[in-house]
Amino acid sequence: MKRTLARPWLLVLSATIALAAGARAQDASTQPVRITHKPTGLVTGTLRLPVVATAPVERLALFVNGVPHGAAAGRAITAELRVGFFLRRLRLRAVGYDAQGHVVGEDEATINDPRPPFRVRLQGPPAWPASGNAELHASVLGPPELRLAGVDFFVGEERVATDPAAPYGAVVEGARFPGAIYARAVVRAGGQEANDVVFFGGPAHASADVTLQQVPVSVVGAETTPLRAESLALWDAGERRPIEGLLPAGEQPLHVILLIDYSQSMLEELPVVKAAARRFARELLRPQDRLAVVGFNQRTFWLTGWTNDANAAALAIDQMQPSGETHLYDSVVEMLYALQTTPGRHALVLLTDGADQGSRFELDHLVHYARYAGVPIYPVIKNRTLQRWMKLGVGRLQARRVARIAEDTGATWFLVQRESELAPVYAKIARELRQQYQLVFHSAAAMPDQWRPLEVAATGGLRLRAPTGYFP
Repeated sequence: MKRTLARPWLLVLSATIALAAGARAQDASTQPVRITHKPTGLVTGTLRLPVVATAPVERLALFVNGVPHGAAAGRAITAELRVGFFLRRLRLRAVGYDAQGHVVGEDEATINDPRPPFRVRLQGPPAWPASGNAELHASVLGPPELRLAGVDFFVGEERVATDPAAPYGAVVEGARFPGAIYARAVVRAGGQEANDVVFFGGPAHASADVTLQQVPVSVVGAETTPLRAESLALWDAGERRPIEGLLPAGEQPLHVILLIDYSQSMLEELPVVKAAARRFARELLRPQDRLAVVGFNQRTFWLTGWTNDANAAALAIDQMQPSGETHLYDSVVEMLYALQTTPGRHALVLLTDGADQGSRFELDHLVHYARYAGVPIYPVIKNRTLQRWMKLGVGRLQARRVARIAEDTGATWFLVQRESELAPVYAKIARELRQQYQLVFHSAAAMPDQWRPLEVAATGGLRLRAPTGYFP
């Protein structure tokens, strides 16, 4: 069934949000507002998001990427979000208001974000009480692997409490800090720190736009002298921007997924694929790098975990036995998401006959998400039948679409005609990845979440491979 949506970046902005007021929630927790189900992994189609609250909340509102998406009276609502199949990161924030319209509680979640930002959100009273108690509550957002050491609560610069487990909160005597101006929450995990500040009687939070962008840039051709930032020029949507930094490949680990078509249609090609992939693993990996070998047909099979052992990768490839249909688009989307959960540089090397059979995602969805993820994709297509069709003028449109995915993400693609070409192709990919840099620049603040054209050029005749655009 076709799923068509124009202008995919506006998908959620134009989505219908159904808010149904429910019965007043009983004491869900000490946290005044709580999203009770926070999905993980890839989310498509329609998402139901339940939110509950406790007194003094009288009205709940939902914001998606900072945009209001409905409100209802009561302490329990369920939002229906039409996420669709043009995937993007969504920041969901539920806000509770008291009878006077003051914000008295918040909670947030992210969907389709492989590495959600590590941050803490603090809620406190609109004004610091002269007597009685003041309640402080904190919600923490971050990658699931983070191990939190608890949340420290401060009034001014004095620590008043530490809560080791969610829901995080503290009760403070108002008279202890007469005329308090602000409170602060600090959370630490794995050497990282996040904090938030609320001001009493003023704006609830202070915030700043983060506009730092990183894109991969590779030198095309033989080994060269190292690139320097001053020898590069960058245009963002036609506007020249200064380059803030250039990180060479040696300073960051590389995570590569070798995604191999495991379907029955690849049976004829697989013996040659195995030999070439073994050589690729041996030529690419340095001690700090990691490779995962994943096969796919109707679903994906992790044949190895993340490893820098080329022999283990080669053994996994040797054990592959083709079967089933080819859910190519679904598998590529899933692997792009998985790569973004890892630190450092990324690349996806795809070995396939180029045919898709039965995916939920369509090619347009894949093109969008490949751009959105910003992961270089190197498709290697080995298909004797496709070669014969292309000589007759059939299949060229499909080949151009595949080529565009590679070019948009700062990579290249290969259509292999003879088995002898596979080994040199993988050697070329390995060499290019070893010469890959991360280029750092600042984009304009408060830009819409949509594709922006990008151009990177070098002096001295060097040929570069860089993405043709990015999502801010």
